[in-house]
Amino acid sequence: MASGYLARKMALLHHPKLSQALDAFTNMSEFKQTHAHIITSGLFKDIFTTARLLAFAAISESGSLSYAEILFDQIKHPTLFMYNSMIRGFSQSTKPLESLKYYVRMLRVGISPDNFTFPFLIRSCSISSLLFQGQLLHAHAIKCGLVFDVFILNNMINMYAACGELNSARLLFEECFSIVDVVSWTTLVTGYSNSGDIDVAREFFDQMPYRNLVSWNAVIAGYAHCGKIEEARKMFDEMPERNVASWSTMISGYAQSGFCKEALELFGEMVGARIIPNEPALVSTVSACAQHKELEKGLLVHNYIKEQKFDINVTLGTALVDMYGKCGSIEKALEVFSEMPIKNVLSWNSMIAGLSMNGCGKQAMSLFWRMQMIGPTPNAITFIGVLSGCSHSGLVDEGRYIFNLMTQKYHIKPQLEHYGCIVDLLGRAGLIKEALDFIDGMPVQPHAGLWGALVGACSIHGDVKLGEEVGKHLIELEPHHSGRYVLLSNIFAAAKRWDDAAMVRNLLKERRVFKTAGSSMVETWS
Repeated sequence: MASGYLARKMALLHHPKLSQALDAFTNMSEFKQTHAHIITSGLFKDIFTTARLLAFAAISESGSLSYAEILFDQIKHPTLFMYNSMIRGFSQSTKPLESLKYYVRMLRVGISPDNFTFPFLIRSCSISSLLFQGQLLHAHAIKCGLVFDVFILNNMINMYAACGELNSARLLFEECFSIVDVVSWTTLVTGYSNSGDIDVAREFFDQMPYRNLVSWNAVIAGYAHCGKIEEARKMFDEMPERNVASWSTMISGYAQSGFCKEALELFGEMVGARIIPNEPALVSTVSACAQHKELEKGLLVHNYIKEQKFDINVTLGTALVDMYGKCGSIEKALEVFSEMPIKNVLSWNSMIAGLSMNGCGKQAMSLFWRMQMIGPTPNAITFIGVLSGCSHSGLVDEGRYIFNLMTQKYHIKPQLEHYGCIVDLLGRAGLIKEALDFIDGMPVQPHAGLWGALVGACSIHGDVKLGEEVGKHLIELEPHHSGRYVLLSNIFAAAKRWDDAAMVRNLLKERRVFKTAGSSMVETWS
């Protein structure tokens, strides 16, 4: 290795600021080459060099925690900084509980924690909802005289809130009121907002001496999650300034509350204001298009995504597949699905469901077989999609086989939706008696939707006697569902039993059950 190259790497590694030292290497290959040279040259005996090497491996995005573990175990007497590096690294990893193990090891060798130790430990407890361990750390922070460090305090408040102990979070906030800052206030507001207690969140928000964007966004999200979408929009309009998260929060709130038109309009405003949306905003907008069956606007959003060269990752890709499937553009759904570099079980499920709902049962079956060979393991939702496809395409034998495959090979316990698919499958095929026998053999109580599928089958295949019996039972189950009366009335009308059909219609009026009015909408978006 050239001495000039090594000198530059060592200079970066020894930079006074740790953040600069973490940029010393762009990947682990560079790191390992330098590490090998340091060992052969004897520089590894320098404790500062070793500490910085460990910090890079444990903390840097280009590092490797597994390599850091090996490196740490080779150090005879690790320092507090080294323990903190390992604790920090694991707190930010997929294995946050490992940070607690390093903390215990540190205490056993007689090293006392400092104000850099606790925040990452507490973060690990927050992520894993470990209340008891968090309380122990709280007690130890008090014993070490560090509880009045505002950074530790804010992490403690967040930990209690994340564990659902909002009273403890509030009590800690009040006990340390003399040192709280805007982050402390915002953490408490966010905790109450996320728990659904929006009134208390708003109470603290109104008391804040200074508000930041995070606190505004937290209350807007809280209102939206509680269904108070008008209050959320009022706050959004009152914000002194907004960031991309503010727009995303409001768009997501609209979409999740079923206000799809408003979500699409706000997205249009966002784009018109030349604000580049983030992934949640794009996913929520695509979801709104799916819910509202807005194919044209869905195409506009997709084109915008491509023009701006957004990375279509698994989340956004799945949302697009779902949107195209629900809007009936199965070719576009397949196109997006095939182009996705990474697919998870939700991606496969969305594509299978899209094929099924668009009458492509055989293609759904083919994709299901492909999923078993190269995709993730199918789950209960997968089988609802496949069985639904069999039902809509009349694939009776295939549907029976899939149901048995689900229970026997994948050991998935059937839910009411799976039973409903089989009854619908058999009923559509005219196998009314087999459908009845299947219902009788079910280990769960049949729901109204299942009986509705059977009545529909009776109507299609002219089984008036059974249709009348099940139809009356269905009306008893759901006396305020207008569709149940209409279905029974149609069965009587098809059999020319006009008096019975009129009787059902009169019963509908007497009970004041009103049919839901249909609606249509033609609109443009630019």
